Amino acid sequence: MSKLAMEKWKIITYNVAVFMFFYGLRPLDTYLTSYLTGPDGNISLSEVANTMESIRSYSSLVATIIMLAIPKHFYKSAIITFMVCAFIAYILVADFPSLTQLWLGMVGIGATSNIFILGFSYLVSQISDKQQYQKATSIVSVSLQLGVFCGSVFSQIIVSTTGIYTFLPYLNASAMLLSVISACLFPTKKKHSFRMANVPSENTRLLDNGLKNKDPCEKNIVKMELIKYNNTAVENNLKGILLNFKTSYSDIDVLKRSILYTINLGSHFQILGNMNVLYSYIVSKPDNHDFLLNGYVDAMFSLCGAVGAYIIGIMRLDWNYYGDFVVAVCSFIMGILVLSCYFYNHLYFIYLSYILYGIVSQMAFVLNFSEIAKRLKSNCFSLVYGFNVLSSVLISSLMTMFFVQINFLEITIPGRFLFIGGLEVSVGVGFFFLSYIRMIKP
Repeated sequence: MSKLAMEKWKIITYNVAVFMFFYGLRPLDTYLTSYLTGPDGNISLSEVANTMESIRSYSSLVATIIMLAIPKHFYKSAIITFMVCAFIAYILVADFPSLTQLWLGMVGIGATSNIFILGFSYLVSQISDKQQYQKATSIVSVSLQLGVFCGSVFSQIIVSTTGIYTFLPYLNASAMLLSVISACLFPTKKKHSFRMANVPSENTRLLDNGLKNKDPCEKNIVKMELIKYNNTAVENNLKGILLNFKTSYSDIDVLKRSILYTINLGSHFQILGNMNVLYSYIVSKPDNHDFLLNGYVDAMFSLCGAVGAYIIGIMRLDWNYYGDFVVAVCSFIMGILVLSCYFYNHLYFIYLSYILYGIVSQMAFVLNFSEIAKRLKSNCFSLVYGFNVLSSVLISSLMTMFFVQINFLEITIPGRFLFIGGLEVSVGVGFFFLSYIRMIKP
């Protein structure tokens, strides 16, 4: 690889890393439940756990579907647009908002919660050397976790010194504004022509001159032929997308890693969405005198997550041989840590489990992400990755529906963690046996 190509992938990676840092810098997220149930939001814990979380989950699902349909040449524009929406959303929930403002704000917050899809898709689409995917992914993941770390520290300092949450939405809005500025600085390739090759245009000067000498009937015939030709080209393009989809998932490694990644990420979304609710639930118990240290805990969660992502980035193993085994063990440990939260009556044990989960989960996500990317063509990555995340959001939404709208088993807030942890343990065990069979197979 030439020195110029090496420098190019580094420039792209560090640009995306700066954006991800500001995107992760959201102090309000650490105390979102406390903000909504406090004097600023003035709604009940039940309404937060059911209504607000449902709004955020379903808006995230719709936004992910939209992201899946975005062509790679529009990644930069889409990122900027979504971040502007995030800025508006946090402004809406600030300054003693009405219930309508809270609903609209939660729609915007949910819709932009998976913007990392476009960030990573842009990253991979700009790097031509697949051998750099794991390093680039590790760097960007570390930067994202460091952003969350700094945001959590800021939130804890502000809450500890002032005792109020009023300023936190404005800090989030400022971070989203910095994200917009950093996204505007992304390197842009030369403009791409989206007109199909050899497709004539009815707006060209040559065609206009040719039509001047024809009668109106002939002009209409020519224009109808052009429309038919363009429709055929679009149909062929859609067939190409379906072919890429089928070809990518016909690779058994891509398929099984995608299944595991989808389940783990869907569970991860639920854990992040319900953890603050669990904290408030534990503190509200009679005779419980624990202090909320959400900011410090989220900071440690993100910092340890950055360590986990960095470890995978620098490890030198034969991932084709050991990759499945490592991911299976990580998934099993993640499940044990999550379901253990069901049995604790004090925050400190839950905090410890959550921090350890941060290390292991980032190791699994970075490894799975990079190994899937290595097996795909560059024009197929956004399709596969977007579909995987969309499936994860769908799984998370189904869990929300099961926990909130249906809930015929009357699952409590701690019971959600028992269910999610049991699911991850089961998936980890199943994947472990698959990896064992592959390792002993000649």
